Amino acid sequence: MVNVFIANLDWDITSDDLTATFTSFGKVLYAHVVYENVTKKSKGFGYVEMETVEGAIAAIEALNGMEINGRKLDVKIASPKGNRPPKKEQAPKPFAPKDSKNTGRVSRRRED
Repeated sequence: MVNVFIANLDWDITSDDLTATFTSFGKVLYAHVVYENVTKKSKGFGYVEMETVEGAIAAIEALNGMEINGRKLDVKIASPKGNRPPKKEQAPKPFAPKDSKNTGRVSRRRED
């Protein structure tokens, strides 16, 4: 069994769509699009478990970089969380003081 990770999916793609697409490369044991818990909207990525390495490699070679609805797919072998490189730290956003009315705008004094 080989797990394949698919990123940058169109929001309307379903698990059934993944199954149908990957079946042309070999037997699909499981396909799953990941959804938000609260909104039930797609997160834009999913997983497909294929029976053979050959089928997974054929699917990756054929589908990686393919554009679907204006989005280029990123298809690769899924790696366990423990084997991934750490995420880069993002710099905090600069702080901008707000005016006393709490409107979100910076206070400006008018000088006569």
